[in-house]
Amino acid sequence: MDCLVCNTRSAVESCVVCHLLLCEICGVKCQMCGGTVCPQHIYTSHSGKVFCLPCQEKRRAARHARHVEKEREESGEGIEAGEEAAQEEEVERPVLVASVRKPPPPWKLSLYIACAGGALALIVLLFPGLRGFTLPWGGYFPTPYLLLLAPVVSVFWGLAGLVIEEQKEDRFRCLIGIGVALVACVLLFVAVFTDPVRVAATEEARVQNAREKMTPAELQQWRQQTVQKFKRQP
Repeated sequence: MDCLVCNTRSAVESCVVCHLLLCEICGVKCQMCGGTVCPQHIYTSHSGKVFCLPCQEKRRAARHARHVEKEREESGEGIEAGEEAAQEEEVERPVLVASVRKPPPPWKLSLYIACAGGALALIVLLFPGLRGFTLPWGGYFPTPYLLLLAPVVSVFWGLAGLVIEEQKEDRFRCLIGIGVALVACVLLFVAVFTDPVRVAATEEARVQNAREKMTPAELQQWRQQTVQKFKRQP
């Protein structure tokens, strides 16, 4: 029988789809199943491969199944990633809260400031030249009066630590800070009353008051004694 496509050559095969008789030239081999296909039931891929329509349907169904499976896996990974992110956020939240730097407790502020005030008081005691300074408009101001601010602040924080209920475990430490602050206050007052400038001014005021109370004869005698005292000095 002749080929029903070219009607010239003898038929040797039939189409696997429509069973049309085909010759060796008109029939095309499917590269997937190896069957012969007529020109009407041929599918050529982008890469140039030839498939019959049933094989092409199988390839399309397999591709669709792979696509669906891939989307399912991606959606599952997305859900898992979301759950993991939520868990990480829950874990990080308390960690971040715990890592926030807390302010120092009152007892530390009290003790540290008191120690600083005590150190400054010792420096002023050791170096008398630092115990005061002359004001621009005249007069003399003792430096320890400025340094008293540190013990005062220390006592404030110590008392705050004694009052705050959350700090009741550190009340003894607050008392230590207050004690150091009081010692610093004592040292600063000692520095004020032993200031050479203050001592000289006090002595001068005492002598001036004594001279004002003297009679003219006593004042004359005092002057002679003073002159004799300087003459005796080498």
